[in-house]
Amino acid sequence: MGKLSADKQAWFVLCTFSLSFFVVTAATFTSLGVILPAMVTELGWDWTTAGLGFTLLGVACGLSGYLPTITVRRWGVATTLIIGLILLAIGFIVLYLTTAPITYFLGCILTGTGYTFVGSVPGTYIITHFFKRRSTAFGFYYTVGGLGGVVGPIVVWMATNLLGNWRLHWLVMLAAIIVSVGLMLLSLLFTDANRLRTPPKQELIDTEKQRVYETEQTWTFKQAIRTPQYILLMIAYSTVLFVGITVNSFSVAHMTEVGITFALASTLLSAEAFCNAISRVVGGFIGEFFDPKVMLQIALLLLAGGMFALSFGQSLIILGFFAFAIGFGFGLTFLSCTVLLVRYFGTGPYLPLFSLMNIGATVASAAPILSGRMRDISGTFVPPFVLIGILPMLVLVGIAFMRPPRLKEQKVSEPTPSDPSINNMLAAKVASK
Repeated sequence: MGKLSADKQAWFVLCTFSLSFFVVTAATFTSLGVILPAMVTELGWDWTTAGLGFTLLGVACGLSGYLPTITVRRWGVATTLIIGLILLAIGFIVLYLTTAPITYFLGCILTGTGYTFVGSVPGTYIITHFFKRRSTAFGFYYTVGGLGGVVGPIVVWMATNLLGNWRLHWLVMLAAIIVSVGLMLLSLLFTDANRLRTPPKQELIDTEKQRVYETEQTWTFKQAIRTPQYILLMIAYSTVLFVGITVNSFSVAHMTEVGITFALASTLLSAEAFCNAISRVVGGFIGEFFDPKVMLQIALLLLAGGMFALSFGQSLIILGFFAFAIGFGFGLTFLSCTVLLVRYFGTGPYLPLFSLMNIGATVASAAPILSGRMRDISGTFVPPFVLIGILPMLVLVGIAFMRPPRLKEQKVSEPTPSDPSINNMLAAKVASK
């Protein structure tokens, strides 16, 4: 370990891991949705084929969600990152060379799996080890990662219009991911290796100063997954990915079909990603003082409103609301689910709980193939967009009745604080891996 203080170690790691999340976000989900129209036109595919590739990207990302947990525990974070780099590098090269659906599908599977190994699973795991104010750190991490969604469409536009070929986008991203993962590995050389091998400590809570609920009980993985609260958080997490993947994959195609120029449609997608990023840093800050459950409820309302605006809007004002609502809704939901996971069940079982949540969210990977098929049948993206917009409203009903979980067999030595989800309801406000 280098001669860095604990605080410098923490921020060095956070900055490098956030940068990598930025790059991998720019290179995968946001980029692919913008690049699909050019691929469909050049290669003569239908939208069902295009959507299936996006679905495979999401399925690979979801089903591989638990693998980093295994590799981190057996071989450490550095080996996990190297595995992810290899998968992403091969995936980008395959997508660069693709001429047939089979290679397109293979490239999506490889990049989806690689995303898991260098993305939010190892990133949030690192944060739980190095930061006490985890909501703020999560907010910073998810904000920088979300900004990758702003850059991704821009890189596709540059590759298509300035460099002359959408394929060059994958080579640009290949170089960027090599550099970012290299910096992550460098940062690990200056950290306390023993600290990463042990579970993060559950900090003692000063109940007199506590503003938001945080468990004082020691939860195990098996106990946590049996609670309705964990199931609800998993469903909410899956819902936001259902919306996010749909928007990233087909919003540009839909807007160009209703008369919006490609440049404006791409700009709106970048604006959505920018709102997504900003919401996370704001939400990370207010999550230290206000109940994240309220933040989640507001986010679900925004997601539904944004999908309806995308479905029927053609004016700049309504489409601007779409970018704002989906951006803030996505970022707030993503962040609040992560923060609630730590606050409800502690840091001990966090890694397997978050990994399992990613596996459960694989159901959201059905969105592109479902949307693409419905588009081919109906001739418009409106029906699948409306259907997916209803999902957040259904989840909102369950979240409204959710209360912090308790272990009945454990007794706490100090009086249990009142439920801040009730006390802070009036003070909640909107804003927000």
